[in-house]
Amino acid sequence: MQGRDAVALLQTGRRALERADWESARSAFAAALDPAVADVGGTEAEARDGLAQVLWFLGRVPEAVALREQAFAGHVRAGRCADAARCAVWVAHQHLLGGRSSAARGWLARAERVLAGVPVCAGHGWVAVERARQATTVAERSRAATGALGVARATGDPDLEVLAISLLGRAEVQAGHPEPGMLLLEEAMAAATADRPWDVHTLGEAYCNLVLGCAMAGEWTRATEWCEHVETYARTRSIAPLFGACRTAHAELLLAGGRWADAEVALQDALARQVPDLPEISAATVASLAELRVQQGRLEDAERLLAGREEHPAALRALALLHLADGRPRQAQTLLERGLRAASDDAVLTGGLLSPLVHARLSAGDVPGAGVAAGELAALAEATGIRLLTARAELAGAAVALAAGRPAEAAEAARCALRDSTALLMPFESAHARLALARAVLPDDPGTAAAEAGAALAVFRGLGAARAADTAAAVLRGCGVPVARRARVGGELSAREEEVLALVARGLTNAGIARALVISEKTAGHHVSHILAKLGARNRAEAAAAYADPRRPTVGTAPR
Repeated sequence: MQGRDAVALLQTGRRALERADWESARSAFAAALDPAVADVGGTEAEARDGLAQVLWFLGRVPEAVALREQAFAGHVRAGRCADAARCAVWVAHQHLLGGRSSAARGWLARAERVLAGVPVCAGHGWVAVERARQATTVAERSRAATGALGVARATGDPDLEVLAISLLGRAEVQAGHPEPGMLLLEEAMAAATADRPWDVHTLGEAYCNLVLGCAMAGEWTRATEWCEHVETYARTRSIAPLFGACRTAHAELLLAGGRWADAEVALQDALARQVPDLPEISAATVASLAELRVQQGRLEDAERLLAGREEHPAALRALALLHLADGRPRQAQTLLERGLRAASDDAVLTGGLLSPLVHARLSAGDVPGAGVAAGELAALAEATGIRLLTARAELAGAAVALAAGRPAEAAEAARCALRDSTALLMPFESAHARLALARAVLPDDPGTAAAEAGAALAVFRGLGAARAADTAAAVLRGCGVPVARRARVGGELSAREEEVLALVARGLTNAGIARALVISEKTAGHHVSHILAKLGARNRAEAAAAYADPRRPTVGTAPR
């Protein structure tokens, strides 16, 4: 009787898990572990397994990992090798996300040992999935994902098949094969949204892989089509870890499309929702926010974000951009070259590092070295067909040609970069292309140069790109056009923002502002960020100085 009661509770828990009813699932699995009903020989491991999944989605990661480790041992004792392997793989992946790579490898080895000598089953496929996640090269990742897909089709495991296709698609994009990679990612999503119960982990990972693949390849139109699905899926099910990861991917789309204020909110929201026990998930979010801070000219904020993450691969590009913006091109160059050595066969990562390396070498006075990096980026773009890399390569080529004294070549490269970045709907990159074009044609056609530089300045100010706006203003002055220094970049402050600015000028922290205005500290932080962007201020001190400027137009009734 006890065993039958436990089986019924397990079925209830699984159904609740499939519909993302976390509380009902938790209650059912916990009841199945009650000694009064538990059948230790048959159902205890499954109940621990189910409860672990629920606790993970509730953000209780350490408890979830401990329970699934216990479930692994129970499955081994019961002779369920496939279930044991899947548990071990899941635990390995959690350790990987937690930055514990040695533990991750150890648990993968435990899964492999459990399956030694066992006929091919779904467990072998899940082991291959984790090999793909832990792979150090894209080629290894692709081979492992292909192996997982073969096992999935041989054993008829649909969850395994969706995840294997998704991982394979992401690997193809990283390898520089964007079109076949995107088709695989879309195939996985089409299957994952079919009308059947899916493992929520599998569905969530497929979602994130698709959006991340779009971001890597610059496929913003495709990404837009799926982002609302990701947001709705994560939000309606209150999946905190998934929401954070997908929110970061969505922010990349917003940044590329010029919606910087929305992207900033998305990134801060992602950091607020992410789980401290899974630092690998937050690493990309912190890096993206730090890059945004650099472009806004808020270098101190970027430095604070990256503190303690100097050796993390995800932070490397952001840290290099910070050094470059802070007048330390040699340090930036060292970081980027180190990253390139570790990038191996990852075409997307390589392209993302080569682009700033061109500018770091130019800033250091190494024009020939910058030309080599620009040539490598152009060759990579041609080999892969990734349009994002093509636009970046053209812009890099324009910068090198300008530095080498070849204005006609620079102008042509800038026009190509403008065409391609505009087609990709990337206003920040398009404005940089206009600025490069202005510099190239200035000696012979100052009127066109002024028009292009003026258009670039308007875009940079609208985005809140303080550093780029300063550069564009300097070029415009070189064209003989007067430009007010440190002009506002984001429009007038709202009445609420005027209130917040007044409190910033009085030296209040975000917590103090929150108490004064009876809002959350998070909302206060969002207001301060938007104010800094609109004022073109690099920090709170500059914002306070702007508040005291009698020439600054105001709205609302903020106290003066």
